[in-house]
Amino acid sequence: MSRPRTGQRERIARAGGTLFRDKGYHGTSMADIGEAVGLRKASLYSHVSTKQEMLRDLVERGAALFMEGIAPIAEATDPAPIRLRDAMRMHLRVVAEHPDLAGVFLHEWRRLEGDALARIGGLRDRYEGLWRAIVADGIGQGCFRRDLDPRFAALALLSAANWSYQWFDPRGPLSSDDVADRFTDLALGGMEPKAAAMESDLTRIEEPGLP
Repeated sequence: MSRPRTGQRERIARAGGTLFRDKGYHGTSMADIGEAVGLRKASLYSHVSTKQEMLRDLVERGAALFMEGIAPIAEATDPAPIRLRDAMRMHLRVVAEHPDLAGVFLHEWRRLEGDALARIGGLRDRYEGLWRAIVADGIGQGCFRRDLDPRFAALALLSAANWSYQWFDPRGPLSSDDVADRFTDLALGGMEPKAAAMESDLTRIEEPGLP
């Protein structure tokens, strides 16, 4: 069971999240975390029992952000392309607003042990499944190609989105929504039915003033 999040414990969690993200779980020692918050190792253990406990707490918090974000999108009745764009925007916002939690959840979760590893693995499968369901809905609605593989499409989208924590800079010229829209535009261009893609190309050619 996780301990209550006191002010000091929260400071330790934030420091651990940054170190786990930057150096990896195995590359970070409890001494590193203690040094980051100005605590001796012995004092650190009065707030957190083990490094594994800290990892579990951070991964679960990251998982909650993504799962709470996708839930209303998955339940919405909007056309699949709109829901896919909303899902991508949500995912990139979590990465932009909570980079350490997102990074630890996305790339250090396999360092978990026992029941925690199985539980988080199940949550990740469920999250991917909701993306897959949106793609499948789009195929059923005629918005996406009928020969599209929903699982492959969902994995491709998430693979692109997941690595954004490595390079996205919220202080840069593009917002997280801008990046999400660019990802989505590229994806939708390859997912729409061929007839729709050809019509879009013809419209672009016929419109005056377009380069």
